[in-house]
Amino acid sequence: MITKRQKFSLIFFLTSSFFLASGYSLIFKISEKDSWISMIIGTLIGLLIILTFNIFSFNKKRKYILNKDLKIFYKVIMIIFFSFILFINILIVRIFTTSFLLTKTPGIIITIPFILLAYKNAKHGINSIAKIAEILLPISIIIILLTIIAVLKDGSINSFFPLLTVSKNKILTSSIYYAIFTSVPNLLLFDTKIDLKTHIKSYLFSSIIISLIGVFIIYTLGPYLIKIFRFPEYMVLKQLKVFNFIEKIENLIGLIWIFNLFISASLSLYNIDKVSNSNILNLLIIGIIIYIIEFISNNYEYAMVLYKNLPIILFIISLIFSLIIFKLKHKKSS
Repeated sequence: MITKRQKFSLIFFLTSSFFLASGYSLIFKISEKDSWISMIIGTLIGLLIILTFNIFSFNKKRKYILNKDLKIFYKVIMIIFFSFILFINILIVRIFTTSFLLTKTPGIIITIPFILLAYKNAKHGINSIAKIAEILLPISIIIILLTIIAVLKDGSINSFFPLLTVSKNKILTSSIYYAIFTSVPNLLLFDTKIDLKTHIKSYLFSSIIISLIGVFIIYTLGPYLIKIFRFPEYMVLKQLKVFNFIEKIENLIGLIWIFNLFISASLSLYNIDKVSNSNILNLLIIGIIIYIIEFISNNYEYAMVLYKNLPIILFIISLIFSLIIFKLKHKKSS
């Protein structure tokens, strides 16, 4: 049985999982130094989405949908949704690692071990994933808070002024993007019994941490650099030094972003395994994902198209997935 603390941990990592390489970068490009306003509004919109998800799509009575014999159509929709989340997770790990951490290592050597480790974690069940998330949560929070304290001296409050220099439409657009990025990954837990109060508290805490990081990125990098960098959340870490002489610790601290992606990838694979109930099909799906990632990595223009349209794609597939889950729950209750 998953404890409340473990559910809290899972929600934290899922809510943060799209912000490396995508979330912050897209939001900063749209609403610039007013992005902190977008994050506040986006949190409120995200709360409404989480409330809707929890009431209409989440498991309430331990009648697990993934344990039932579903029609092929429903299985296909579910596998597409879970596979897309997994695909984005692995692609971000691949791009981030080859860009900053292991620049001379062939990407396939990064992709395969990561996805196989997540698959092994998934095969141990959701209890195993939840326990790992519970262990990693305090490590992530401590590192985030220490990093924020460490960069306080390197920023300027003037980075936020003057206020409201971008249009209201841009702020609203990035607010919606923020809500999508933070809420959609929570659907990976749709078959887990999570009461509404716990879900809202967990989402709010996660969103506060995400927004706090966003504020300090603006504070440290300034209004111009946040629009230039593809990984602004990582570039902030380059400001860090320990005792004024130990440098290059950004690569170690940057691993906290991998925690989010690992938990999200593990839950995606867990759900795929429950739906397919076939190791052969699981491996086929993994193989297809690896092949597509290799193709996109060698044709970066496709990665940029995906990057720019990611919120729209996520919204569409999550809407279809939610309607399917709602229909299944309605049929069961009737």
